Amino acid sequence: MKFNKEEYLKDLAYLIKKNAIPDNKEGLKKNIDFIMDRLKKLDFTVTQIGDNADEPILYAVRKAKNSNGKIGLYAHYDVELTNKDKWLTNPVELEQVEDRLFGRGIADNLGIWLLRMYAIEELKDENLPEIHWLFQGQEEIGSLLAHKEFPKMKLPEMDVWFEETGYFDLGSSRQRFLTLNEDEKLSKAKEIATEELQEIGFTSYTENRGLTKFDKCPFLTHILNEQPYFAIGPNDEYSKIHQPNESLSLPLIELSFKQFKEIIRYYAE
Repeated sequence: MKFNKEEYLKDLAYLIKKNAIPDNKEGLKKNIDFIMDRLKKLDFTVTQIGDNADEPILYAVRKAKNSNGKIGLYAHYDVELTNKDKWLTNPVELEQVEDRLFGRGIADNLGIWLLRMYAIEELKDENLPEIHWLFQGQEEIGSLLAHKEFPKMKLPEMDVWFEETGYFDLGSSRQRFLTLNEDEKLSKAKEIATEELQEIGFTSYTENRGLTKFDKCPFLTHILNEQPYFAIGPNDEYSKIHQPNESLSLPLIELSFKQFKEIIRYYAE
């Protein structure tokens, strides 16, 4: 099977239209419902954490299938409020201009966790590692609930944790990997991801640090510790995180889908 672009764009348009900014409780609830419904269909058990919170933490676990592997994913379902008057397109409508997709929250972080869902869906009948997925809904307002609840969570050690996204440097035709606590498995995962770059003539390079965040990150602070960490995803220098005209490259979305799928296969071995 190949990436189902039509269905992906339909789902992405739905999520962007919900406008899950901090003061839009209905939009946040719609994104929560979407995540819970989709993950349950992918055989995850999903738990909400946070008493009476409008932006609860979602902790999803999918049992392994013929594998001793164990991986973790981090994401957030809220989006940043930006000045719609400075947008060239409607920020709450998915718009495609040539090979780029525009919409509030697409690069931070809706488009990335959605493509990862699609990769897991394609692999759901294959051997899979145990998957733990953490979503929070206050990332854009300081992550108060996550800073409170993440230290209390007793999570197992993972073979690797995947950051919410990563980065392509289009100007130098390279993909940037961010790693922490890199081990032999993670080095091999980077090789697998780099092999997928050959079709577009890109190479890769690695920086040993975490993804730059606008606020203190609860995931990096309370969850990661000494576990291997990998930041990989389709963002690039034109993505404009927290700015008008936020966008992602559709070809890089499809490439990231392939990379993530092959890396998941590797961690199932």
